[in-house]
Amino acid sequence: MVQNKDTRQDNVNYSISYPSSRRYKPKFPWFKTIIIALIAGIIGALIVLGIGKVVDHTVPEKDGAKVNQSHSGSSGNTMDGKSDKYDSVNQMVNDISPAIVGVVNMQKVHSLEDFLEGKKSKAQEAGVGSGVIYQKNNKDAYIVTNNHVIDGASKIKVQLHNSKQVDAKLVGKDAMTDMAVLKIDNTKGIKAIQFADSSKVKTGDSVFAMGNPLGLEFANSVTSGIISANERTIDAQTSEGPNKVNVLQTDAAINPGNSGGALVDLNGNLVGINSMKIANEQVEGIGFAIPSNEVQATIKQLVEKGKITRPSIGVGLLNLEEIPDEYKDRLDTDKDKGVYVAKVEGAKGVKEGDIITKIDGEKVEKDTDVRSYLYEHKKPGDTVKLTLDRDGKKKTVSVKLKEQKSQHKSKSKEKDSESFFNPFE
Repeated sequence: MVQNKDTRQDNVNYSISYPSSRRYKPKFPWFKTIIIALIAGIIGALIVLGIGKVVDHTVPEKDGAKVNQSHSGSSGNTMDGKSDKYDSVNQMVNDISPAIVGVVNMQKVHSLEDFLEGKKSKAQEAGVGSGVIYQKNNKDAYIVTNNHVIDGASKIKVQLHNSKQVDAKLVGKDAMTDMAVLKIDNTKGIKAIQFADSSKVKTGDSVFAMGNPLGLEFANSVTSGIISANERTIDAQTSEGPNKVNVLQTDAAINPGNSGGALVDLNGNLVGINSMKIANEQVEGIGFAIPSNEVQATIKQLVEKGKITRPSIGVGLLNLEEIPDEYKDRLDTDKDKGVYVAKVEGAKGVKEGDIITKIDGEKVEKDTDVRSYLYEHKKPGDTVKLTLDRDGKKKTVSVKLKEQKSQHKSKSKEKDSESFFNPFE
């Protein structure tokens, strides 16, 4: 007798994960492990806009800022599944595969034995992801991948389609967009992919995820699916804090190791960079890719500047839901709307204890609303109008935006976070 499985949705909790492929866990000395555990335990909920160190980056490049734009009028999907360029999917895959690479994150392994013997730590493979060659010239080739694929690497290697491995140079990276650009010496047999116009991608279009699921053992793998939704905005947790990101949703299988790989249409044009998936045993076929148009814009800034320049108000914010209940009663405001200003760093007209309810007339409910509005509509030097709730009274102030600096967490930052978790004491 076959028993039916209950497939109801009963308050399913899920998390969005970055499907990188980590094979080895670095071995740290026992005292470093303890320090890391202590640091991890004191990270608070404070989101600081515009405070921190500058993103690490190399000297800006002159080349590599442009991508090859496809001139196809659509994504290439028709009711009969016919491509404008190829007679079969196999033909398309064989043609595009030389543009897909493996990205190997090499990290120094610290063992207690090496420390005691005074030996230098050696770089070993810590994780494997994927990447896409988007430009090449007579000397160099440029690769786009996810930031989390190369995060923490002391050395980066790239495995080409023919299994040859070469050293890669980091051109620029950005945690908030989860993008990074690498450069390698041009080698024979590689190919640069063309970019589709992701604004023309439609729900139901056929797409293919190309990369290295579970690492290099399954290099050059391809999975197929459709665009499940062409416009999604999701909350993602990055190494520099939470951020709202625009993504394409697909049911093409995306597994650990596919991060940074290509999502292509029937014409072999890049429609997105595979980046995230919903990780839950009750969830199947919900993956996300960064749209090609946003990838192109990010590449340009990373190559030309080595980092992404963003505006900042210069305040530390807390979501009202993150404030302990015993302190909420002291706020003379609607408790469910706006974000609390826990710290001010040069934002004239704004005070600690203010609650931001609107930015340029747009409603603010969470800190990510502020962040997303600034990133999408403003640049450093611009002015924004903030609607504040101060002591139960409405107030409007204009603030000139600064350039945001990286929020890489340091020990001192974590102490600041801790002290601001209960800001009403």
